[in-house]
Amino acid sequence: MRKRTEVGKGKPRTTDLRPWLWGAALRGSSEHSPRTAVPGFGLRSYGVHPRTHMRGVLWYGVNMTHLLLNIIVFISGAVLMALEIVGSRVLAPYFGNSIFVWGSLISVVLAALSLGYYWGGRLSDHSPSFARLLVLLLIPGVLIFFLPFLYPSVNLWVTNVDFGIRLNPLIASAIFFLLPGIFLGTISPYAIRLAATTLSTVGSTAGTLYALSTCGSIFGTLLTAFYLIPAIGVGNIIHSLGMTLMLLSLLLSPLTRVRLHRMAKSVATLSLLAMIFATLASPVPAWGKTIFEKDSFYHRIRVEEDDEARYLYFDRTLQSAMNRNDPTTLRLNYSRYTSLGLAFRPDAKKVLIIGLGGGSIPKKYQKEFPSLDIDVAEIDPEVIQVAKKYFFFKEGKNLRVHAQDGRLFLTRTAQLYDVIMLDAYYTDAIPFHLTTREFFQIAERKLTSNGIVVANIIGAVTGPRGKITRSVVKTLREIFPQIYIFPTLKANNASLDTVQNVILIATRERQRLEVREITKRAASVGRDLFPDPMRNIAASYYDAKLPDHDVPVLTDDYAPTDNLLHP
Repeated sequence: MRKRTEVGKGKPRTTDLRPWLWGAALRGSSEHSPRTAVPGFGLRSYGVHPRTHMRGVLWYGVNMTHLLLNIIVFISGAVLMALEIVGSRVLAPYFGNSIFVWGSLISVVLAALSLGYYWGGRLSDHSPSFARLLVLLLIPGVLIFFLPFLYPSVNLWVTNVDFGIRLNPLIASAIFFLLPGIFLGTISPYAIRLAATTLSTVGSTAGTLYALSTCGSIFGTLLTAFYLIPAIGVGNIIHSLGMTLMLLSLLLSPLTRVRLHRMAKSVATLSLLAMIFATLASPVPAWGKTIFEKDSFYHRIRVEEDDEARYLYFDRTLQSAMNRNDPTTLRLNYSRYTSLGLAFRPDAKKVLIIGLGGGSIPKKYQKEFPSLDIDVAEIDPEVIQVAKKYFFFKEGKNLRVHAQDGRLFLTRTAQLYDVIMLDAYYTDAIPFHLTTREFFQIAERKLTSNGIVVANIIGAVTGPRGKITRSVVKTLREIFPQIYIFPTLKANNASLDTVQNVILIATRERQRLEVREITKRAASVGRDLFPDPMRNIAASYYDAKLPDHDVPVLTDDYAPTDNLLHP
């Protein structure tokens, strides 16, 4: 590139025009030329007029700038929504996957966007620059990148302090996602100010960029929910989102006067602060040796073991346990009470179990009743694989597992069952669509003439924490003549106000069985299926009138199961 010597007062000065051309090409037509006219650089010898050449350079620069801003807006929208989706997996192991968690997460992201839109608009009114946009991308990138080092300890702290079932996820969501969300919210209004060249095009520019941001949000949502979570895990996703923003900020460096070594120094400083905080934070304890951990579409699945047993967790909730020296023994007490269904129907030929977990119940039934035909509906394919690999669950001629939602399977199947067992959970909550009147009507139609439904409910019986149990009982009473209630901790003198596994058995028979008859039938079946000692059956039996005036009948239209479980 030629240089031009400017002659004026004082010492002659040489101006290198290459930086100006690069800036003009990328920044567009808003830059003024140097004080002297730009020479033709020999372009006439190629048949190109200098003025025509500069118009081409500037046209190219404007379009490249707009393209870059479009990319930035699209990716920042994708990152924010991906962060929101993966945020549910950050919170679920500590606060569950309830409507309170999702409500908190969505509210914090919307609040962050509102503040970011306002702040971004104000910033763009005062000397907007690509250097400032670089900073607006770089800071949330660093914050997000180091989030996996911080969130376990912060979640544990919130859980230990316990601000309440509603405030816990709200406070954690604000700590993790409010500040990065505010920065990401500034991107669109700030980019609009940089992209708008004339007042007449502000509307179309704003519309285009906000449309691209929304498209990016859709892309980030689908990519994260459909592919990334089960493929690479929560921590890797969050690291990748942070790195994406940091790399995106690097694309802006040619448009700014910020030198790369200064950027590196800033990133290093922020990284050091985050690492110090992560080092000071206490690690999350594990009860046993973790031998498997993975995010599926539905849960954070974890398998632990100690010298005696192997345990299956969904998030932080124990779902199944297996004795290592006898894999078919029913180790958890609730599974023995669930087996009371076979005391009501000792002649059962076909059984449907909704919810697999570690497969303890179907494994035991397969061993003790080889001719019993068993179908299992489990919505999560990863759970099926974990049960097979770590809990010795095996399909066979009379034991089949279907990777399908339990209600959908029940609706589609042409089979009739003697016993339908409902044991489907995510963390500590039963999916609401498996508790409604419409669901139990479907189940009733899929039963044989004297078939029964057995449901495992986590809740109390009386008191505020018993609302979920009383509501399910009230719903079952609209369909089934007889309902039997077995709080599994009652035999240990636990209060009926205590949250526990409550086994409900609904039958189509008009005549009610006495608990002595139930115990007698269980004893005749035997095979180590039922509570030990047998007298615990009678001790756990709840035969008093269960008041239900304060709870609704659950329907597909109205089933507030989270509020009933956590009033």
